[in-house]
Amino acid sequence: MKRILILVILCGYFSCSYLPEDVNLNGAISMTETPDYIALSPASVVPESTGIMFYPGGLVDAHAYVEPLQDLVSQDNRQVVILKVAANLAIVNNNKAYRFSDDFEGISDWVIGGHSLGGVVACMDAAAHREAYTGLFLLAAYSVSDLSDWEAPVILLTGEFDVVGNPGDLMENEPNLPPRLDVATLADIPATGTAGQTIYHDIAGGNHSQFGAYGAQAGDGEATISAAAQQAEVRDFLRTFLQVNNL
Repeated sequence: MKRILILVILCGYFSCSYLPEDVNLNGAISMTETPDYIALSPASVVPESTGIMFYPGGLVDAHAYVEPLQDLVSQDNRQVVILKVAANLAIVNNNKAYRFSDDFEGISDWVIGGHSLGGVVACMDAAAHREAYTGLFLLAAYSVSDLSDWEAPVILLTGEFDVVGNPGDLMENEPNLPPRLDVATLADIPATGTAGQTIYHDIAGGNHSQFGAYGAQAGDGEATISAAAQQAEVRDFLRTFLQVNNL
């Protein structure tokens, strides 16, 4: 938690943010934007009853996750809501996902997630409102909130060459998540579901910044796969995670 507070102070002082690359929105998607969120919906079909709430990484503009997540809308008919947060720091807007979870008619369940600092905040939100979420997904993130006895499924994806996310923080806070299950491939994910467990998968060749679409992040390792390949692997694992858990 101390590292999070230091990050907030430094970012407020330097007022820095990572802006999104050009967004090429799929024609099968309807995008609604408010001061609080970006909502991506299937343009011509009713979305699945389980939607996705997402907190952006620290100092990263919310629009940087539209392109990486949009296939979950156009191909899987998911409602995806990317939250906008003050100063691009999710930590100052924790519980925002919960506040807007009733804004979307037809969505009865939500899976909450986030990238980096956004993932930390997603865990805070889940810990504060356990009944509101049926699953949790983390991209290069960890939990400072105790979710160790949570019966919902969790998935945590990391990148091999990520040197922005601190491996020590992941290890130190691992006890805050449900018991660990390492998987190397999609076939390793139990078809019977993973309730009460945390799937861990490291993306070979991936780094920190390629979880979003905002270019290279200062201090990050150099990826040996493309951003498109890394984001496709994220979607494949998230898609399978949702399917095996009937979400």
